[in-house]
Amino acid sequence: MSTTVSDGLTLEEFLKKYPWPEEWLRKGKPMHFFWKFDLPVSVEKLWPYLADLSTFNRRVGLGEMKFTEKNGRLQGFAVNVGTKMVWEEDPWEWEYGKEFSHTRVYSQGLPYYMRARYLFEEPQPGHTLLTVYLSWIPRGFKARLLINIGLKQIKTGYGKALKEIVAAIQGQGALVSPAHAVKLPAAARERLKNIRQNLLEDGIQPALADQMVRFVETAPDDSIYRIRVKFLAREWNVREKELLLAFLAATRRGLFNLTWDVICPHCRGVREEVQSLGKIPKRGNCEVCKIDFDATSMNSLEVTFHVHPSIRKVEKMVFCAAEAGKKPHIKMQKTIRPKEELALQSLLSLGRYRLRIQGQELYNLLDIDERTAQEQVKWPDNLSQQSFKSAHFPTLVLQNTSSEAKTFILEESQMDQDTLRPVDLFSLQNFRDLFSQEALASDIKLEIGVQTILFTDLVGSTKFYEVEGDTVAFAEVRSHFLKAYEAVKNNDGAVIKTIGDAVMATFTHPLDALKAAVEMQKYFNGKNPETRLRLRVTMNTGSCLAVNLNSNIDYFGNTVNLGAKIQAVAGAGQIGFTQSVADDPEVKKFLQESKLPVEKVDFEMKWARKTISVYRIEIW
Repeated sequence: MSTTVSDGLTLEEFLKKYPWPEEWLRKGKPMHFFWKFDLPVSVEKLWPYLADLSTFNRRVGLGEMKFTEKNGRLQGFAVNVGTKMVWEEDPWEWEYGKEFSHTRVYSQGLPYYMRARYLFEEPQPGHTLLTVYLSWIPRGFKARLLINIGLKQIKTGYGKALKEIVAAIQGQGALVSPAHAVKLPAAARERLKNIRQNLLEDGIQPALADQMVRFVETAPDDSIYRIRVKFLAREWNVREKELLLAFLAATRRGLFNLTWDVICPHCRGVREEVQSLGKIPKRGNCEVCKIDFDATSMNSLEVTFHVHPSIRKVEKMVFCAAEAGKKPHIKMQKTIRPKEELALQSLLSLGRYRLRIQGQELYNLLDIDERTAQEQVKWPDNLSQQSFKSAHFPTLVLQNTSSEAKTFILEESQMDQDTLRPVDLFSLQNFRDLFSQEALASDIKLEIGVQTILFTDLVGSTKFYEVEGDTVAFAEVRSHFLKAYEAVKNNDGAVIKTIGDAVMATFTHPLDALKAAVEMQKYFNGKNPETRLRLRVTMNTGSCLAVNLNSNIDYFGNTVNLGAKIQAVAGAGQIGFTQSVADDPEVKKFLQESKLPVEKVDFEMKWARKTISVYRIEIW
């Protein structure tokens, strides 16, 4: 790796392309620091390490920064070379794989203004030319001298940090986290020891319990402040469900706290950390994105874990605002001045993207399709919910037709795969058992997306009570509930509630629901000496809402209603299910391989004045 190359822009060319604002230059002459690094790795692999400029700055050796949000703007604070620095952070701009930049306006400290821009070029495959431009307009001679001294040290730190990152990308060594010494009090260490033993008693594997304890003991504050289990499962190479169950057990034992975080659906920033499910608000607000939003929608809530303060007090540490790294779903963010147009050559690959303007709810869709010849997309500020198609790496023409500056944002349309949503817990029997006190407020209806709802019902229960008497019948019916609960839990479902002698359960995947139904029917088959009871089971898949019923987390909606009503077409030993279940590819494969005979019958939805197809199978 070398630190000087002949390719790329010269400083003069750079300043011509990215000039300083004239009004800023009235304060003084800028100090320019213009570095180039020739790195033997691709832009794609390097980008995440530099976009996360907070972690990179920490690796370089820069000091901690503090940020507060005021009127939708970030206010920064730090102490550098013994001098208090206070500034307002302008919104960052970036194009994925090409560049990112930010500016600061200082109200106190060494400079009046600061600008930074990082350019990424790939002159040949697997080779990146990184250009770093850092510049200040200092407050006098002393400030100029101190900035100059500090930047020499920073350049050395950049070279060292980039060398470590390149080695890690090339597989020549792990990227060790910056040194972080954690000194836990004796009482906290003793609590950790006891909690570890508790986790073993809860059935958590020793290796996983040890890893969780080490994580709490050694992880830097900035990486443990807000723990995302799905991300951690991937990092630790642990099954997601296994780690989630371990974290729930550890939370119950006092190692972690659980919060329900209100997330801005645009920037995905945390707007509020809610300590209990019952305190989730109906609405959220993001001043940065200039929007109010529905806090009960699928994209507006995330479940995260935090180390219990009695074990370790964790402070949120940042070393840069690092907007491009904190919002990896946003591939481009550009502010266009009034009545201006800007054409950008993008690096967008196959997929679906959203085109939106900051502060607006409307958006357009862009599909990158290899079968499309269109290479240019015109993107006006007056969005109209259109859909566009283009080939790989289209040219985006941003058009601001208004009389005020507007920020154009292009983002991936799919949900964040690392987000743990409330429904991921609601569908776990362990959560419902361990956290039975958690309930929604009575006026909240929470979107939980597509679920498979299963209903069981005892066939001939009235006659059974008459023949056997209340005492004997009750004991056997109670035993039936335990068996149904076991079948649901064995197949990754959760019992929502019991209704008389019926069970209502939920599953994330239709196949799991079908397997649970088959397991139940094989047990309640009329020939089992352990029980004389017979069941009918029905299932339906579709969108649901979570609501509060009798201080429990209940499910509501047309999907639930239809799942219950189709019990009219199922008899003893039978499993009935709707078209939405039958269409699931895993269900189709299971039915083919098991060779279970499937019967198709008509079901009249009198309330909707239509007839639908319902499928049923019989287990002997």
